[in-house]
Amino acid sequence: MNLGKAIKRMRTEKALSQSELAEVFNVTAQAISKWESNSSYPDISQLPAIASYFGITIDELFEYPTDLEYTRIEHAVENGYPLTNEFFNHSETFLIDQLKRNPDNYKANSILGDLYHFEACCLNEKAAHYALKALKIKPDNKFDLNTLNNASNGMINDWNVNNHSKLVNILKTLMNEQQNQRTALFLIDNLIADGRLNEAKKLLEEGRGSYLSSYYEILIQEKKSGFNNTKKLYMNLMEDNKNDWRILMEIANRFASNCQYEVAIEIYELCHDIAPKPRYTDMLDAIVKLYEILGENEKVIQTYQRELNLLKEEWNITKGKQVKEIQDRIDKYGFTIENK
Repeated sequence: MNLGKAIKRMRTEKALSQSELAEVFNVTAQAISKWESNSSYPDISQLPAIASYFGITIDELFEYPTDLEYTRIEHAVENGYPLTNEFFNHSETFLIDQLKRNPDNYKANSILGDLYHFEACCLNEKAAHYALKALKIKPDNKFDLNTLNNASNGMINDWNVNNHSKLVNILKTLMNEQQNQRTALFLIDNLIADGRLNEAKKLLEEGRGSYLSSYYEILIQEKKSGFNNTKKLYMNLMEDNKNDWRILMEIANRFASNCQYEVAIEIYELCHDIAPKPRYTDMLDAIVKLYEILGENEKVIQTYQRELNLLKEEWNITKGKQVKEIQDRIDKYGFTIENK
């Protein structure tokens, strides 16, 4: 435990002597000296006052070993609950400090990226919440609709905003430098999304499509001639790969994207059945949304319950933001059905 080290560092930053700090907490200078040398510790009842005086959380008083600090930040993000400003600022400062020591520290770079992305998602949720409240007060306001739409990852009919050229260039650089297959798949996805089909096809001809090459060939054809003209090709591909959940997932996505909801549900169910355990909830998440579109509320509840069971049985997750959100939705639909 590095409580003493933390107190000494913060005292020094405030340019205080041990005697001056002792006056603040109504203790002796000798007590401060013992705290800082870890030969004795403040009474637990004093910790809130110490943390408050230095403008930090109680957790921050205890300087965790570096590995434990990484783990603490990772777990906080994984739990899914919004971070306090104090925890976010502390985590950001810690990770940036690690990068100052070693800019090529993979763990610090990766966790800092995840931390920023998680915080951005939380802020988008807040933005959407308050934009919606504003719209209920002043309906049809363009400014608030833009905020709600952008924060909710909605559709924007503006090529200059929607195109992925910046990301495409980054992915191209990464792929050429490292020859990584997964990077190539992300690149192909974004090229197809932007209608840059010839570039995507060239990557497939170079063998960059990996196990999804056959799927991408049909997807490119779909973009040229329409879903109805390629539906049978997708079904044939599914038959040829009925034991590969990854390919089936992509096919299910195409049927869902083209409003073939019942077929999409069947394929997502097949994906869920054959996926290796522990399984992610992605397939069930998609099935829930499709049942919501179809207005089949009882099946929505049943699928949400399956998600809870999966989290418990395969991930040993019984609490946290994800579980609470699912349970809240079950309660909402349960009320709707009981009172319809």
